[in-house]
Amino acid sequence: MNNDGDLAGFPEIAVVVGGGMSSDGTPSASTAARARAVAQLARHRPSMAIIASGSHGEGPPPARTEAAVMADLIGTAGVPSDRIFLEEQSRDTIGNAVEVAARYLVNIEPRPLYVVSSPFHLERALVSFRSVLGFAWQVQAVAAEETADDLERAKNETFYLQETFAFFQGTRPGDFRTIEKRFRARDVR
Repeated sequence: MNNDGDLAGFPEIAVVVGGGMSSDGTPSASTAARARAVAQLARHRPSMAIIASGSHGEGPPPARTEAAVMADLIGTAGVPSDRIFLEEQSRDTIGNAVEVAARYLVNIEPRPLYVVSSPFHLERALVSFRSVLGFAWQVQAVAAEETADDLERAKNETFYLQETFAFFQGTRPGDFRTIEKRFRARDVR
């Protein structure tokens, strides 16, 4: 993995967000599908950097983060490790956007950014990344294949989407400092 944090030389970036892990550290079907989808995208776009984003969701942290497990899957699919970056702090979708921006994106010029997630989750991921980054970034969605665990998790998506809109209410898209401050002040641990 490339952890020097310099993505300035990559003309395009994809962010794949975690979709859950079992307590033994096995990726959920959703997480594995998302990793496969970003690997496929990266094979077709050889100058693209990939950021695998996610610590873990609820409960105690597994031995390895979602990001690390996805990075292994992406590498196994043939994507060179010097194109794969990790963000291992976030525990939810807003956190994915804030932590990725804080670590990798705030100090580089805007460019095309592809957010890779499950179909049910894409709207919330797009709202989060577009709100955090603003409209100068060309944020687009890429859907992974739908999995059986997605169907169960999708039942709560309207609630989480409403929570996301409420979090960003009163902020201006791309006002990263205000959004980051609000994010750091909330208690999601």
